[in-house]
Amino acid sequence: MVKKLKKVFSLSLDPGYRNYTIRDIIDLKGKKKLTQICVNTAKEAAAAEEAGIDIILIRFCPEIESIRRAAPKTFMTASVPFIKYSDKRDAIKDCLEIISLGLDSLTCGSWNLNFMKYLNQFKIPFQGHAGLVPRKSTWIGGVKGYGKTYNEAIQLFKDIKDIEDTGAWGVETECVPEEILDEITKKTSLVTISIGSGKKADVQFLFAEDILGHSSIPLPRHAKKYRNFAATYNKLQKERILAFKEFKSDVLKGSFPQKRNNVKVDKIHLKKFQNFLKDN
Repeated sequence: MVKKLKKVFSLSLDPGYRNYTIRDIIDLKGKKKLTQICVNTAKEAAAAEEAGIDIILIRFCPEIESIRRAAPKTFMTASVPFIKYSDKRDAIKDCLEIISLGLDSLTCGSWNLNFMKYLNQFKIPFQGHAGLVPRKSTWIGGVKGYGKTYNEAIQLFKDIKDIEDTGAWGVETECVPEEILDEITKKTSLVTISIGSGKKADVQFLFAEDILGHSSIPLPRHAKKYRNFAATYNKLQKERILAFKEFKSDVLKGSFPQKRNNVKVDKIHLKKFQNFLKDN
C-alpha cells in the first residue's frame, strides 16, 4: 500500500507533500517505530526516500537545496551548529533562511537552552540532543556512554526535561543504556531518537556513511555496516587512475584523437582558408 502523503506549505508558502508532518511524528510516539538517517548528498537523500526512511537529517551545508529537491516528500531536518553564533538573533536569522528552503525541522544539538526557547517563539520545529553530545564530551570525561550510573541517569533525565521545556518536539539520545532510555521515554513527551541507545526509543537513527561503509573514522560500536562502499570507492579510484594513464599514453602515441573524434571541414573551404593565410 502506498503511504498517503500530507499536503504542507513551507515557511515561504511553497506547497508540497510530505510523508509526515510534525503533528504526525508526535502522535506516533509509542505507537510506531520510525527511522532516521543522516545523509550527505542528494543521491543519498533520494535513496533514503526511495527506501521509505521516515526522517532525513542533513548537516548545515551549501547542498541543502539540492538535497531537499532530491527527497521532496520526506520529513527533513537540518542540523544547525551553535558554535558560529554569539547572538540568538543571528542564529534565528539563519534558521529562518534554512526553513524557507523547504526544511521541516531543525536540530539544535549543542545549543544554549535559552536560544532554543527563543527559537520556539517562531514555532519552528526542532529537536535537541542529550547523552553523549560530542561537542560537550569534555564535561562527561570524553567520548563514552552516558547514563550508566544513578547520578548520570538522573542528570540525563533532567537534561531531557530541560530540552522538553524549550518546546522541542524530539531529542536525539546518544550512547545511553537502553534500559535507562526506555524509562525516560515513558516519562517525556519528547519523541526520543536513539543512536547507540538501544531499541526502546521512538526513532532509530544512524549515519549514511556508517550504513554504507565509507566513513572516514572506524565504525562506532553502536552502528552497523550494510555495504562496503569504501572498497567500491577505492576500486573506482584505481580505475580512474588507469583510465587517465591510458588517455595520456594514447595522446603521446598519437592514437587519440582519431578522425572520428574530430570536426570535419570541406576540402574546398580548407583550401580557400589556406590560400587566405598565404596572402596575410
